Amino acid sequence: DRRKIEIKFIQDKSRRHITFSKRKAGIMKKAYELSVLTGTQVLLLVVSETGLVYTFTTPKLQPLVTKAEGKNLIQVCFH
Repeated sequence: DRRKIEIKFIQDKSRRHITFSKRKAGIMKKAYELSVLTGTQVLLLVVSETGLVYTFTTPKLQPLVTKAEGKNLIQVCFH
């Protein structure tokens, strides 16, 4: 049985980091599954509170996060 957790900001930094890591992995997996199951192109950006950028992209969208213009745009948006 799964417990319903209250969705609110996690004050404890250590717990927040652990939750971030687990949930990031989960949403990355979901993005992958969505692309495989439906044949769609997916781009997912997750930016941590420290500013680290994590991405999941399907091959056609990969240049948006690997080419200089895309990287620069991402940096401008989050800094």
